[in-house]
Amino acid sequence: MIPRMPLSQFPVSTNQEIEIENAYIWIRKFISEEDWNGRKKKIEDHLSGIIKTSGFSSEQINEGTLVAIQKDQIGWYLYLVHTYLYEPHKYEFYQGARVIPIFHRLGTDLDLLKNIEGINKKMRDLVRKRPSEADAILFEILTALLWTRNGWTVKIIAEGKSGKTPDFLVSKGMEQWQIECKRQMKTSDYTYKETNKRQILISQISKILLHYNVLLDITFHVELISLPDTYLYDILKDIIPKNKISGRIISNEKVDIDFSFVDISAFQRHVKEFFVKNNSPQHFELIASKPIDHSSFTSGFIGNFFYVGEDNANNLYISDIRNAYGVHCYCDASEAIFAKARDVRNQINDAINQFSSDTNSIIHIGMETFDGPEVERARLEKIITTMENINISKDQNRLCWIYYHYFQSYSRSYQNWFFDETVSTATSFINPVPLLKKTFLVIPEDELSIKDASHWERDLP
Repeated sequence: MIPRMPLSQFPVSTNQEIEIENAYIWIRKFISEEDWNGRKKKIEDHLSGIIKTSGFSSEQINEGTLVAIQKDQIGWYLYLVHTYLYEPHKYEFYQGARVIPIFHRLGTDLDLLKNIEGINKKMRDLVRKRPSEADAILFEILTALLWTRNGWTVKIIAEGKSGKTPDFLVSKGMEQWQIECKRQMKTSDYTYKETNKRQILISQISKILLHYNVLLDITFHVELISLPDTYLYDILKDIIPKNKISGRIISNEKVDIDFSFVDISAFQRHVKEFFVKNNSPQHFELIASKPIDHSSFTSGFIGNFFYVGEDNANNLYISDIRNAYGVHCYCDASEAIFAKARDVRNQINDAINQFSSDTNSIIHIGMETFDGPEVERARLEKIITTMENINISKDQNRLCWIYYHYFQSYSRSYQNWFFDETVSTATSFINPVPLLKKTFLVIPEDELSIKDASHWERDLP
């Protein structure tokens, strides 16, 4: 039986960010209290089923755990903001870091947002008819807000009334443009397959790693999917029990592996003095002894837990630790990099099909950059090739600009969220004068922390 701490004994410090709260309250008005309570219960029931309450097992590594809700994506995002504001002991840091900055932007310019023609119907459709499409619709809303912030009048076009149409029209005086927004999926199918293979490879050696409190930093030079499931076990099973010194233990044409140990004593000292949430940035940083990219990090431990509050919805904390391991993986194989570098050809073609031929048009494309600088450089090469091969007759379409919006979020033990954004453009030179002075959807321009470069080229925080 896992013990439980009353919420009254937990040092809760609620977040008092009025912009985020204003956006949350406004969106919640489109959902009845009864509906919201039901959706919130479904989310918490789901969370209680996937949050592991045992210490280590090879099965849980092999299966993996994704703390996310896909079917009711907007409900999940609202839940993340709700817990961030009102129940921080339940907050999910990594997923929240993708969402909280968006709500901050919506709340910052909420008066402008409310005045966009068609916004109320768009929000009703999101929360009632299309709850699984939150990423795409929020991207449309952020883009509509961007044009409003630049002084344009925006009219969102209702879908299904007159065949294919753009997402919205913008006008200023006699000038008018049609705008279409396309949002890529967060992660490529290849990355999901690679992640699953990584978990299988590590599950074969996890018990050995756990017994000896091992940290591994692995760089694969071949595609993970090309390796047998027992590859890591076969090359490490005899080395790990004998190795006592940190450093590189394997280097060949397939893989480089660096070896070190988890500082169990430091972890134990920390959990005796501070609260450490299971699967939080603090948890993983204590294992890795540094900030880490959680999407490429696998870990496990044997320890004790306690719940905070009365339910079992992502409110599990660590009270003690006896053994732990961590594995950070990266693949620099050119085939893997190329496969992860998703082009935007399909998004551009789909967008073009939404436009009429009598009005100048603009496309906004949104992408997340979680696969690293090498992948983004390869993606840029693909995008450049795609742009060079677009051949649109002016009689068929008057595409003038494409805006590419790149996003990346992080969470660290010392800060709930970081959010990076890079914007690049392409023009057909039909109208070569940029229409937008402000181009960032989420980050305020005066807070831009990197200039004349892309955010993925700098070190992570």
